[in-house]
Amino acid sequence: MIISQEAAHRARADPAVIIPQLFLSRGACMMAIPVSHGNAMNTASWAELNTVSPAYKQIVDSGLTKNLEELEAYGLTVITPEQLLEAGKGQPHIMDTAREAILRIAEERTGVRHDVDAGTHGMLSGQGSNDSQYLLYAFLEKDPIFEEMIAHPMTLPLIEYYLGASCQLSSLTCFIKWQNEVGYGEHLGLHDDSGLYRNGPLPDKPHVFNTNWILTDYTRDNGAFCIVPGSHRLQRHPKPGEGVRHAVPVEAPAGSVLVFHGNVWHGAFPRRNPGLRLSVNCYYCGPHFRCQEDFRGRISDAMLARNGDRFRRLVGYDDPWGFSDERGPVPYCQR
Repeated sequence: MIISQEAAHRARADPAVIIPQLFLSRGACMMAIPVSHGNAMNTASWAELNTVSPAYKQIVDSGLTKNLEELEAYGLTVITPEQLLEAGKGQPHIMDTAREAILRIAEERTGVRHDVDAGTHGMLSGQGSNDSQYLLYAFLEKDPIFEEMIAHPMTLPLIEYYLGASCQLSSLTCFIKWQNEVGYGEHLGLHDDSGLYRNGPLPDKPHVFNTNWILTDYTRDNGAFCIVPGSHRLQRHPKPGEGVRHAVPVEAPAGSVLVFHGNVWHGAFPRRNPGLRLSVNCYYCGPHFRCQEDFRGRISDAMLARNGDRFRRLVGYDDPWGFSDERGPVPYCQR
């Protein structure tokens, strides 16, 4: 993840941008802390304890502790292509396959063959479409690669650390952007993803988390994702125009994955270069919140057969709610 020195300086100098300091209050500590030589805490065995989130051990085993630290401090982290491969949990084809699938779906729905380099594109009039982009919805079942993405072992542990092991996939969306000097406008479209909280403060414990799978290189002039570092700690929605001068581009190569907190303020810079910017968002929520997208009626037996129980729970296949018959809240799979 590239955040400029200037941006880091602004974050330190301005109290509106919070980079939190994690500390242990010794006065309030009521447990014996094993200390190894050199005064460093010896926590090697702690991840095995029942009182610790099972996701934390997965984070440690997958080499994601630095990413968790960045999530705490900035509200966003970047999982690099090298991390995916070094952990043995990423395949070189995953982004290429996803990009090919997205371009195929885009052509099927718009009737126009898209060209990532030349910028040729079609248009859809759905929610979120404007002069600089359109969104694809409802495509989980269109290619098995998306099943792999939503339950990927290098992203899901970070999601479950915050939302719990029973969290669900709320929606799956693709952004297709092209050259346009305006983009989201002067305010960069800054927002948070905690839209279910219309008014009042946002919860310290997030109820949503998001991932952004980068299918084309992110640079500022390519229309990169932007973030106000540490803004998730403010626990409120941004006011119109607020945070723009603190927004920094997240520049990362294709094949990277952004993971970010539901409360963090984010948006995007306009794409000034020719070509297309492609990304896929896997958006998650706690089990006690309403999902944006209903996947259940589109899940085939083949999809269930090639994925495990976690996939079933992610797409709400065993969810009893939303019932409409006299038997009451029986799981969807039994209706």
